[in-house]
Amino acid sequence: MLSLLLCLLMQGVPVRAAPGERWAGMTHTAFKRYAHNDISSGLCFAQDAQGFLWIGTQSGLTRWDGNRHVKYVADARDDALPDSYIISVHVDSRGRLWVGMNSGGLARYDPEHDNFVRYRASPTGLRDPRVAAMTDDGEGGLWIATGSGLDHLAADGRFSRRGDSWGAAALPEGGIDALARDADGTLWAGTRRGLFQLQQDQPARPVPLAGKSGIAIGVLRKDSAGRLWIGSRTSGAFLLAPGAAVAAPVLESGPQSSLQNERISAIIEAAPGEIWVGTDGANGGIVVLDVEHHTSRRIRHRTDTPDSLADNDVMAMFMERSGIIYASDMAGISQHAPQPRAVTTIRHVNAARSGVASVPGVMVAPDGRLWLGMISGGIDIIDPYQGYSGSLAAGTGLPQGRVLTLVTGPDGDVYLGTQHGLFRASADGRSVQRVLLPQRRPEEEIYALAVAGNTLWLGGLDGLWGFDLTPGAAPRLLRHEEKNLGDARVTAILPAGDNIWVGTRTGLARVSADAVEAIPTDLTTPDRLPPGYVSSLMLDQQGRLWLSNFGTGVVILERTDADGRRRFRRIGMQQGLPDSGANKLLQDAQGMVWASTDAGLARIDPRSLAVRALGPGEGVDVPTYWTNAGAVTPAGELVFGGLSGLTVVRPKALVDWHYTPPVVVTRIQLNDKEIPIGPYNAGLAGKAAPITVTTAARERGFSVEFAALDYSAPERNRYAYQLKGFDRHWVDSEATSRRASYNNLPPGDYVLQLRGSNRNGEWAAPLEVPVRVLPAWHQEPVARLAMIALVLVLGAGLVQARTAFLRRRQRELEAMVEARTAELRATQAQLETLAYGDPLTGLANRRLFNDELRHLVAQAERGGPAFTLLLIDLDRFKPVNDTYGHDAGDALLAATADHLRAAVREADRPFRLGGDEFAVLLSHTNNSETLEPVCTRILANLASPLPHGDAMIAISASIGAAVYREGDSHEQLYKRADVALYEAKATGRDSWRLAD
Repeated sequence: MLSLLLCLLMQGVPVRAAPGERWAGMTHTAFKRYAHNDISSGLCFAQDAQGFLWIGTQSGLTRWDGNRHVKYVADARDDALPDSYIISVHVDSRGRLWVGMNSGGLARYDPEHDNFVRYRASPTGLRDPRVAAMTDDGEGGLWIATGSGLDHLAADGRFSRRGDSWGAAALPEGGIDALARDADGTLWAGTRRGLFQLQQDQPARPVPLAGKSGIAIGVLRKDSAGRLWIGSRTSGAFLLAPGAAVAAPVLESGPQSSLQNERISAIIEAAPGEIWVGTDGANGGIVVLDVEHHTSRRIRHRTDTPDSLADNDVMAMFMERSGIIYASDMAGISQHAPQPRAVTTIRHVNAARSGVASVPGVMVAPDGRLWLGMISGGIDIIDPYQGYSGSLAAGTGLPQGRVLTLVTGPDGDVYLGTQHGLFRASADGRSVQRVLLPQRRPEEEIYALAVAGNTLWLGGLDGLWGFDLTPGAAPRLLRHEEKNLGDARVTAILPAGDNIWVGTRTGLARVSADAVEAIPTDLTTPDRLPPGYVSSLMLDQQGRLWLSNFGTGVVILERTDADGRRRFRRIGMQQGLPDSGANKLLQDAQGMVWASTDAGLARIDPRSLAVRALGPGEGVDVPTYWTNAGAVTPAGELVFGGLSGLTVVRPKALVDWHYTPPVVVTRIQLNDKEIPIGPYNAGLAGKAAPITVTTAARERGFSVEFAALDYSAPERNRYAYQLKGFDRHWVDSEATSRRASYNNLPPGDYVLQLRGSNRNGEWAAPLEVPVRVLPAWHQEPVARLAMIALVLVLGAGLVQARTAFLRRRQRELEAMVEARTAELRATQAQLETLAYGDPLTGLANRRLFNDELRHLVAQAERGGPAFTLLLIDLDRFKPVNDTYGHDAGDALLAATADHLRAAVREADRPFRLGGDEFAVLLSHTNNSETLEPVCTRILANLASPLPHGDAMIAISASIGAAVYREGDSHEQLYKRADVALYEAKATGRDSWRLAD
């Protein structure tokens, strides 16, 4: 296989995509972006022996621990960097960090003193101040590529012109820009006049690149198979196979390869046989080469995708030892955590369309293709092998609005439940027609579909319907249940033998041949069914019924007692579920149950009910999912539809993350002054010199900041510390602080233990830092005896003086406390205003809105008054900013706030949620009649024109209203109001709608 690839490359022939790679053409490579001046314009990376990441930039050298940056810049001091323009960094075989600069020569970092040892250009030292690259010599020394050629620094610290005996003296003028070394000592030098092979006592041998010489080389990288990957400045990438005399061009798969004409800025081996080539300019981005399958793909920045590559002009790339990949650009760095092939994210179903996919409906057709109901309306069809293969849009037989649910019928056609009734599409997706059902209104919404034999079960706001769909015959009504379900609003249907399980917006019902059982709900009793929106239903391999509840989590029907009472088990956030909003349940081939939630995925072991949460660290880059959107493919993959794409899970490929991160000290402050951290990270641990707290430093004490260097998801790392000899137990520390601080400690010797975990909470071995607190003079034994004698002599006289002093001091303190209390109250009031107020409009902000909404729901649950939530959105607000400028937009938002205050009662409270979104909480309103005058008045007020200069700005608004109902959580109430707002927008704006 490899020889075939090399043969194709040697001939300059693009390799073609091999069939059989599912999802390959649609996979989204997600990045976490870090934008900061300290890490911008990174030109090179290195990772030291302790695990710190070092980034050489155009304005200094930055040490990063995944949480905080420490930047070193040029300074006139002899122990500082002489130049801030860093072009190369290297960690040698002894763990020492070397820094190459554009004009400052070479420097070595001294961690013990947190400074640098300089090696400047001189007749007996470096021959040139530009150090472009470094590599080990295999003997404890360094080969150094400079602007004048090849220098050598021996293990004893002496420079020599040893490179001349390797033929380096005959290299073209201009120096060496890239350097690589083989295990046998052979050197490869990339220059602006081509690539050269250097061997001891032999002349330099030029290596033709695809038969050409003189091509400027900027990057050299040896991979694990011994191949040399070569990046040029103008002519793309080349590959030199072991033993080959000529390097072959690397071309992209596909009909149009532009790589051969691009500037290559970086090359890394992301995995054996997977090479990432960073480009700068023109087409840009990163080209990923799959050597085994002869394919390539290009990772690029997309303005419509926040977690895409931050910039197409890649300046450098690096893979740290746990597998995390970094790509730098002018603004910062992009971080990608490669995952096993367990999780694939699809952001763009059709790459030609802008915007990420939002998929509320998923169905796997018998031919293996996926039919996806899109939030924008219509259906997209994708093939796991070929990608996007067609769509059904409004105007081709489908109505405007969303497809809410899909199912394959007994005749092989696909039945589509939409916001405007039932439709049937041919299996090839080429034709669509409405299905007229007896006794049901044609345009009634359909939220759930299921097929059992020739029976189609459907549910909407009008209950459960069963129709016979015998092929060749007209649909025939078999059954309709509405009031007996307990709630006529059907959200999920599951045929199970002779029964039909029906999920509703408030609970669960069982429909049998001759009866309907509405399951009683009880939130306070743990083994009863909790009330709430049932988003999906599933039977596990043991025959147990599982349901996902939007608000409670996952619920299992464990058994039915002899008296018919149903016993349930609840799995929520306390049991490890990422969020209480559970959306879709699927079961894999191994019997594990998977749940999509509003904060990632969860895998539940049905035997032990142990929950494993999966988030970005495991490759789950879609944070929020749609209710009841998911399916299992014939290949055993689980597909979940989310608000920002599709997540495809291969359960068998899921592996645990067991990387053990090193725990390091990142900052020490003693008496408010920083001291070097190097001695405590050099492997000496408790043998290092103790942090010594003198008498003068005892009051301010010391603080030690530390980190576990698991860069994959540092926000999930856990931290704890313990000062042995003082603390009885471990003290937990937040991932955002990671700091142990102590002051006024008793004299003595202590050991500060610091521990951190990886993202899965697995602890690494603790790091020990010795601490010594010196006694004050009065704590010495002789001083204590003298003080006791003095106290006995002066005791009597001091009692009266002290009493008088204390009385006077008490009066002073009372006055100070009173003044300070008034000051604190004023400060607290100011802080509350800043925290809960919107500075532009003067309205309360989203934070206070969330608190008020939760409070009103809690009151209503305890029998308090009913209330209504209004969500208000300005219509066509963006053209105001585009036409009149942001000043006009701000003025319009402020005027909107004034109109809202004038339109509602004093007991009602308006809020600005952000942008052009507002909300109002109305008290003592519980029906359309009481809401009508309020909403009409708000719409009329907001329609008032606003003078701006010579123009009059007119705008309207749309309102979605939702009245609190018993059992509603604040999330459910908000979601109903949001749906009503969408309906108001969809019907022409400048109107209001009340949620069902």
